[in-house]
Amino acid sequence: MLSQQNMEIQYRAVRENAGIFNRSKRGKVRAEGADCLRFLHGMVTNTVESLAENEGNYAAVTSARGQTLLDIWVHRLQDCIYMETEPGLATKLIETLDRYLIADDVALSDESDIWAIWGVQGPAALELVGRVVGHIPADLPEHHTVVRAFGGAPTWVTARSYTGEPGVDLRIAQDHTDSLRRALVTAGGTPVGWQVEEILRVEAGIPRYGTEIDESVVPLEAGLNHAVDFDKGCYIGQEVIAKMHFRGRPRRYLTGLIGNTPVCGNITVNDKIVGRVTTCVKSLHLNRAIALAIIRRGYHEAGQRVLLDDGSEAEVANLPFTANRLT
Repeated sequence: MLSQQNMEIQYRAVRENAGIFNRSKRGKVRAEGADCLRFLHGMVTNTVESLAENEGNYAAVTSARGQTLLDIWVHRLQDCIYMETEPGLATKLIETLDRYLIADDVALSDESDIWAIWGVQGPAALELVGRVVGHIPADLPEHHTVVRAFGGAPTWVTARSYTGEPGVDLRIAQDHTDSLRRALVTAGGTPVGWQVEEILRVEAGIPRYGTEIDESVVPLEAGLNHAVDFDKGCYIGQEVIAKMHFRGRPRRYLTGLIGNTPVCGNITVNDKIVGRVTTCVKSLHLNRAIALAIIRRGYHEAGQRVLLDDGSEAEVANLPFTANRLT
C-alpha cells in the first residue's frame, strides 16, 4: 500500500504536470482481412466502416439481449484494425467475434504480449511526450493516433483520457518498454500506481469493465451512450439498445455517491435494495469518500439520500466529481 504522502505526490503530478501509467497488461487484438471493416461494423455498437486511417473510437460488444460482453477501443490503422480491452479479456474478445465468422475474410490474433503501453496523463502530457518521441498535435482528437518513433521503433501515440485530464497512450514493442519508461521519467513524468489511478478514474466518473460494466448491464445503463452510434446499421443487440434510447429510459443509471466512509455493497432506500456500489475510494480532491454506483431509475437523482451496507448514509451526486479538462 502506498503511503498517503506518495499518493498525494502521484495525484498532484497528474493534476498539475504529467503522470505515467503502465497499461501494458491490457488485452490487444489485431483484426485484418478483406472483410474486416464490414464484419466488425456489424459486431460493435459504434461505427467502424466510416473510420479513416488512424481514427478510432470507443465501443461495446453486446449480446442479442443488449448485454455488455466487452468494451473495446477500436483503431483503424494502415494495415489492420487494432482493438484494446481490459486485461485478460483478449481471448474472450476473439472467441466472441469468431463465433460469428463464417465465410468472412477476417483474421483475428491476440497481440497482448507483443506490445507495451505507457500512458501519460496531465496538463503537461503532450509537451512531455513531445520531448521523447516528437511533436504531438495539441488538437489530436480523442482516440485518434499519430505514428512516431522511439529508439528506432515505431510508436503509436493515441489520444486518450482515463483521468479527466488530457493524455495519450504510447504503444511500442515489448523489448523497448523499459527504455521508453526511463525516457518518460527523465523528461519529467511521475510514475503513478493503480491506487491513485482508481481515485482519478472515480473522480472523473469513468466506468470500467468488471466493476461498473458487466454482462448484466446494457451499455446505456452504465453511461456508455458515447460508445453507441445510434444512426449506424444493424449490429448484435441493436434492437434492445435502440428501443431503450428512442422509446424508453434505462432501468438503471451510473451515478456518483458521496459519503463519510468508502463502502461497497448494496444501496437501500426505505429497506428496499435500489442499487449497488461498484467502486469506492477516498477522494484526494474532495477529502471525502466517493463512489461509483448503479442505481435504479427513480432513486438516481442528485441529492437522493441512501443507506449503505455498514449503516452509514450517502448522497447521490452528479458525475464527474471533479472538473473535466477535456470539456
